[in-house]
Amino acid sequence: MFNRVTFEKEAYFGGARFEAYTSFSSASFRGKATFAPTYFEGEVSFSEASFQSSSNFLQAEFKGTAQFSSTKFQGRAGFGYAIFARAASFFFATFAAAADFRFAMFQQLADFSHATFGDYVEFGARDKRTVFGETSSMDLQYTKYTHPDRITFNSLTLRPHWFVNSDPRKFGFTDVEWRGTVLQEIECLKNMQQTSPHRLLAPPYNLLGIAIRNLAVNSEENHRYEEASDFRYMAMEVRRVQIWRGFVPWRLSWWYWLASGYGERALRALLGLVVIWFVAGLLYTRVGFVRWEARIATESDVARAKRDDVVAPLKFSRALTYSAGVMTLQKPEPKPATTVAQTVVLLETILGPVQAALLALAIRRKFMR
Repeated sequence: MFNRVTFEKEAYFGGARFEAYTSFSSASFRGKATFAPTYFEGEVSFSEASFQSSSNFLQAEFKGTAQFSSTKFQGRAGFGYAIFARAASFFFATFAAAADFRFAMFQQLADFSHATFGDYVEFGARDKRTVFGETSSMDLQYTKYTHPDRITFNSLTLRPHWFVNSDPRKFGFTDVEWRGTVLQEIECLKNMQQTSPHRLLAPPYNLLGIAIRNLAVNSEENHRYEEASDFRYMAMEVRRVQIWRGFVPWRLSWWYWLASGYGERALRALLGLVVIWFVAGLLYTRVGFVRWEARIATESDVARAKRDDVVAPLKFSRALTYSAGVMTLQKPEPKPATTVAQTVVLLETILGPVQAALLALAIRRKFMR
């Protein structure tokens, strides 16, 4: 045990192997600290330790829980290629200088909640799934950043709920793959609320919505417009699924979602436009139209003109063409002769252009601000 031990000069543990519980709690490293590589077979604690110079944990392996709670890193902290097989807690840790977590592997929870970052912090990998795998999670709640634009995530797989109660609007995200549906993210937050209720001070839906909107701002300001569109869609989905898992047709937002994915889904908007055109065309084969109407040019034409007052539906091929004309506000012939036909034409005249506008909006949002 090295509790409260003061290392006046360089502390070198490179190649050391600790097979049982190891504690450096409240230890003071006044010189350089080297744990590269060091193997911790059991739980290890550096809680409240102080690294006054640089600390190097390059390729260190932590097979048990790694506790760095309230640890102070005054110099550069290097955790490159480190492996955390169990939870790694940097709860309330302070990084006054740069912190390097590139190529480090977090196989379970990486807890940085309430941590303070004073300079560059880098998370990155060559393979997106090596740092955070299927069983990994991250907690960045209530973290403090002197320079938020120096917090970078490169070539990683991340989840939106990891950024709850933090502000990622200025973070650097490069080649990041986002995983997790809205319902999955909400379930994760609910589980977090049950295991750590003191950390979630607001309903999971509200927290997740705020986090996703902040991520959308980050994507848009960095010209990743398609990604920003996906985040805006998720933020709206968080609000929709709060009631009856999203089946709320009495809300206007539900129809907005159905018609175009909140103006963010071009394919859905196109499908909606095709459905309006096709359904209206089918209805035109069942409702009545004036068969023909003579063109009256002179008084003599009045005597000869005969109007066929019998109404008839359109043939299918003609109905589709007629529907396209109504949708594009062309006022095609023949005129609707019955109240039902006039109602269908009126509805298509309204719905068609509105749906076309939603399609144009969805396309625009994929490629520009």
